Amino acid sequence: MSESPLKREAERIIEELDLLRLLSAYGEARIVGSVALDLIVKLDIDIHLLVDNPDTLEVANGISNSLLTYENVPEVRITKIPGHGIKIGVDKYPSGSGDWSIDILVTNNPSSTAFDSVERLRASLTPEQRETILALKRHYYAEGRLRDGMSHRIYSAVLGRGVRTVEEFEKIPCT
Repeated sequence: MSESPLKREAERIIEELDLLRLLSAYGEARIVGSVALDLIVKLDIDIHLLVDNPDTLEVANGISNSLLTYENVPEVRITKIPGHGIKIGVDKYPSGSGDWSIDILVTNNPSSTAFDSVERLRASLTPEQRETILALKRHYYAEGRLRDGMSHRIYSAVLGRGVRTVEEFEKIPCT
């Protein structure tokens, strides 16, 4: 299966900002989420950075300062995620398909990363499951509801419960 145009666009953005080189100077950086799985509906790039440094805020400040040197990055948001680490957010990075958001989770807790789950999903996704996930994500994106962990719920429902339609998904209780 060839990469989607949106995945190629996301990878160009990552290269433009030299994100993997920048982040690798601090620890182990991996692309996760929809870009890693080529299941992009919302223009969103997620990267997790596992660091040895106990001061994740110090690391986040260093990365933020580097990102702010780019002309197309006018603002960087830093948010504490209790129990997980620090999230660095670039809300509007302009590109051909529109404004992308970029979220970088800086953590010193390996269980806070999505490294393992991305590898499991990548290894197990069938073409049919991929199409179902994209259809569900498109549906909820059109309704403005593809946020707050909805993608993760969709992945779990399709892979773990065999969900194939919006109607089947809606019957699953939120946990």
